[in-house]
Amino acid sequence: MERRDEELYGLASGLVEGMGYTLVTVDDIVDHGRRVFRFYIDHPRGISVEDCSSVSREIEYLLDAEFDFEGAYVLEVSSPGLDHALKSEREFAYFVGRPARLVLREAIEETNVVVGVLAPAGPGEVRIRMDGDRELSVAVTDIARARLIVPE
Repeated sequence: MERRDEELYGLASGLVEGMGYTLVTVDDIVDHGRRVFRFYIDHPRGISVEDCSSVSREIEYLLDAEFDFEGAYVLEVSSPGLDHALKSEREFAYFVGRPARLVLREAIEETNVVVGVLAPAGPGEVRIRMDGDRELSVAVTDIARARLIVPE
């Protein structure tokens, strides 16, 4: 089963933005043997169940018109949440200014866990501002896992 995350993102981003939301990311996963397309949307005021429902209806029409999927799929639309797992360069860029925890594939400065605030970065990298003004730049490919930290 081929993954279609980026293809689905490209297809749906204009539709979602036209509805007044931001499409943060799309996950194409298999969960308990079912194909699941999970769309994460955001808005400065937050996301309601009604927002998810209206976006879901429109994306469903779009998917049915554009693809002939083998078998059934489950469509989920939700907010990224306060502790969203960061996977793509696009997500790191979207959440600049938010606190995050990065787990690195290899230790830098004797640690492989970095906590700080995401800062603007160039292509292929993530910048994180730690204790005060100290910043660290890491290649996206050097990050094993990353997650937003819930603000206190």
